[in-house]
Amino acid sequence: MSGPTHLEPSELGTKEYWDNLYTAEITNHTHNPSDIGTVWFDDSDAESKLIDFLSDPPHSLDLGLDSSPNKTTFLDLGTGNGSLLFGLRDAGWTGRMLGVDYSRQSVEFARRIAESRKKLADESEEGLNNEAEPIEFAEHDILRTPSSALLSAGKGWDVVLDKGTFDAISLSSETDPTTGRRVSESYREKIIPLVRGDGGLFLVTSCNWTEAELLSWFEGSRDDETREWRFEEVGRIEYPTFNFGGVKGQTISSICFRKVRNAGS
Repeated sequence: MSGPTHLEPSELGTKEYWDNLYTAEITNHTHNPSDIGTVWFDDSDAESKLIDFLSDPPHSLDLGLDSSPNKTTFLDLGTGNGSLLFGLRDAGWTGRMLGVDYSRQSVEFARRIAESRKKLADESEEGLNNEAEPIEFAEHDILRTPSSALLSAGKGWDVVLDKGTFDAISLSSETDPTTGRRVSESYREKIIPLVRGDGGLFLVTSCNWTEAELLSWFEGSRDDETREWRFEEVGRIEYPTFNFGGVKGQTISSICFRKVRNAGS
């Protein structure tokens, strides 16, 4: 499967870059526990918009999520500091949540923030949501570790999140040893098994790809009978637009896909 023209590789597509970044952010957090580091796409208020999209009618009703906040499970790919999962927990989602990242320093940072949040809540006597399980964080390389390692009893997740992870993968110069192609071309096939069949959601946010390009990367051909499952678009998030050269666009794009069985399977 191939998508739009590839991006030029950059250091943001290397593990070394992210290890160094989160090492620095751990140091900052140690000196100031209120410092949670960078929240990606914060200038577009993406995190709040993503949470509202999943939580507020009519979107939640259309997506089938409005009546099950205590059962809906979330997997955050390339979780970074875990900010999106913390935001979902604060918004009332109490089901299982797992954030994974291939940077060990990222996972350590997210766990430290979780501990700081709990300590602050205990000290304020407000406490975190007692009905919610603790958010889990784990080191995991999406492209190199079998998807089965992230499944629970062989089942996929209700919602799989990607806030900038595909962007970073698209900037990697690495190739898939089985195909010889850039690893970005393998991403969709790696994540499809992670999403619950017949209705699970994949919500991806990007600053490097337009909505049309994200559709090309993830929706793919509806007529490809070699695959049992495919993604179909079920929603998008609107951000402030700009006009340049007579073309209207957004600085970032968020598309929600539903996993559905291929009609040809």
